[in-house]
Amino acid sequence: MNIRQCVYFINIILSFVVSANCFAIDSLAISVVDDKNNTITLKSPAQRVITLAPSLTEMVFTVGAEAKLVATVKSSNFPESAKKIARIGDYEKFNMETLLSYKPDLVLAWSSGNNSQQVERIKRFNIPVYMIEPRQLKDIAKTLRNIGILLGSSLQANLSAYKFEKRLLKITVANKNKTRLRTFYQIWHDPIYTINGEHVISRIMQICGLDNIFHNARILAPNVTQEAVIDKNPQVIIASGMANGLSVEQPEWLSIWKKWHDISAVANENLFFIHPDIINRQSTRILDGAEKMCKQADIARKNINRNNTDKKKRD
Repeated sequence: MNIRQCVYFINIILSFVVSANCFAIDSLAISVVDDKNNTITLKSPAQRVITLAPSLTEMVFTVGAEAKLVATVKSSNFPESAKKIARIGDYEKFNMETLLSYKPDLVLAWSSGNNSQQVERIKRFNIPVYMIEPRQLKDIAKTLRNIGILLGSSLQANLSAYKFEKRLLKITVANKNKTRLRTFYQIWHDPIYTINGEHVISRIMQICGLDNIFHNARILAPNVTQEAVIDKNPQVIIASGMANGLSVEQPEWLSIWKKWHDISAVANENLFFIHPDIINRQSTRILDGAEKMCKQADIARKNINRNNTDKKKRD
């Protein structure tokens, strides 16, 4: 074999090596679809992540990728170690310059909670943004898996998603075929805000045998009047609020309903509170809120049955 032939074969071999390396690099690219049907593609797992909602912070910890979390928003308070993560402002309005200073290679955002204009501005800096907006509880498991893929933590993410789905099934089966109750779910008092049937919390209500009296409202979190609530005569009233703290005390405004004795929920003492951190956050802890809601529904049924029995005795 002469020198020219040697060079020829060496070039062929080198071309295969280069092609193989290119293929290996390309094969590292990952792609997922978020809750808004956007495709997010990364050349490799993200290393510098910012979360724009406390639920997303919890999810990053759940999939075991907290070491990659460089910044978050003020209300991220769980788990305890999340409080040590740097802050860029509030989830409704964060500091864009501070966010950019952390040089994130991925931002996890909340579609209905974050400022949409700010989120669009992040995208203009060519920073990938993954949006969450679960409508079904199973969507939370999907989000866990997707975050695991994006952060290179699929093993832990898949395990956590499986545990979530298994627990969800257990709660669903345990509350099947129970007497359904008309329910008002209140997230704020001045003005009065509730949720419609598309909200993920309304899905929890369905599992617990609670029918959302504002199921057919047009928007996700509608403002309703006191008169509208009274007119629908809920058998159960559940309040959560929008606070993000450690207090477990129920809001004073839940007691305001007590003056309306004709409301079934008031007459049967079916006024309940669930801490917003375990029901409003779209993380795995939402099942803690689901279990509490279902227990409250059972108490409500007992209260109604007891009062009906007492009434029959008096008659």
